Amino acid sequence: EDQKMSGWMMGTTSKRRTVLMIHGWAQNANVMQSRTKKLHKRISELGYDCMYLEAPHLLPMTSMVEVDGEMVEVTNGGRENAKAWFMYSEKDPSDASMALQETPMEYFGLDASISMIKDCLCKLETESCTIFGFSQGAAFVHILSILASTARMKPNCKHLSPFAKIDSAILVSGFASMHQGCMTDNLQATDCEGSLITI
Repeated sequence: EDQKMSGWMMGTTSKRRTVLMIHGWAQNANVMQSRTKKLHKRISELGYDCMYLEAPHLLPMTSMVEVDGEMVEVTNGGRENAKAWFMYSEKDPSDASMALQETPMEYFGLDASISMIKDCLCKLETESCTIFGFSQGAAFVHILSILASTARMKPNCKHLSPFAKIDSAILVSGFASMHQGCMTDNLQATDCEGSLITI
């Protein structure tokens, strides 16, 4: 059975392998689920459970932009409960004009999303899982893969970091992460080197 999670995660009780489904920009868990029905059916037939995760950042329905020297309110799409894993602009969360710029930038709100995924992984009863990301979700999966790779390469981290549970990733219609800055999985162990990662 599908599982949809928002905010902090609840662990799956299934003993089957889990695929964490990461939606795209301005989507949410329900949208992702409705658009991947055939894919989910196939994944289930192969012996996997899908867990549809929902990003923590709510995008505003409207924004104020400057037109001919005056501030004008514009509508951002029209989807209610539009979510994002991170924002490209600190001033206007709904501004995604920098999304496809192939230049280093800072992703705002990234730490909250990483923390949410960490909580989800901590509650998973399975020892390993796959992450599936679409669009912005794929860029986020790229970042999660870096955390997972770092944890799995260091013996001490592998037993302490929940990101070590991620052993495979699927990126669909995505783009490489352009985030420039430090990420951490907030490990509290002094004998685990490399918990601070710069990309």
